[in-house]
Amino acid sequence: MTTKHITMQDAINNIQLDKPTGSIPVLRFNFTSPFMNLLSSFAKIHQFDSRTDFKNAWKIWSGDNIAIIQAETLHLQQSGFTGDVHAKMFKSVRYYFRQKSTAPTTQPPRKIYESMHKPVLSAIDQQINSLMQNNSIDSQLSPANGFDLFCNQHMNLIIDAIRLYSPLPISITRDIIVSYTNKLKKTYKNRFYNIRVSLEKKT
Repeated sequence: MTTKHITMQDAINNIQLDKPTGSIPVLRFNFTSPFMNLLSSFAKIHQFDSRTDFKNAWKIWSGDNIAIIQAETLHLQQSGFTGDVHAKMFKSVRYYFRQKSTAPTTQPPRKIYESMHKPVLSAIDQQINSLMQNNSIDSQLSPANGFDLFCNQHMNLIIDAIRLYSPLPISITRDIIVSYTNKLKKTYKNRFYNIRVSLEKKT
């Protein structure tokens, strides 16, 4: 049986959005919003319990919500999660939701380039300069071809940058991937043309 290899280009290219969720790699396996609300509610009620009391309350809650837990387990397994779902639930409610503040937060507006990871910008410039050196400036080399090559060469770097770009690293959605990809494409295209013009002036 042949295993299909999914590249970062498949994951972040906007054209791929019409494909089923299973066709792109899942960066994080998330609970559904209603279930996250239940976990958050439980965590706040038992926020100041001792560890023993917290675990006992969790056992009781789990027993009272078997059907909901089973449905959530099925959801995660269908998404590709192969770990211990119940352990994931407990760790989330104990170490994330219990410590998460419910006070509204105000995030400062992002600067236009603040979200673009500096190592990504450096990798873009290095790759474009390398392409220009190995190809004549007036060749058929295009920003689109260069961008495709960049994504394949720097998949891990882009994934790390998406995690940093996400306002909530615990929940990386398709919308976040698309938003970052659009910024990355625009940035790559601008730097491609700027570097090309700069090199043309030197010739």
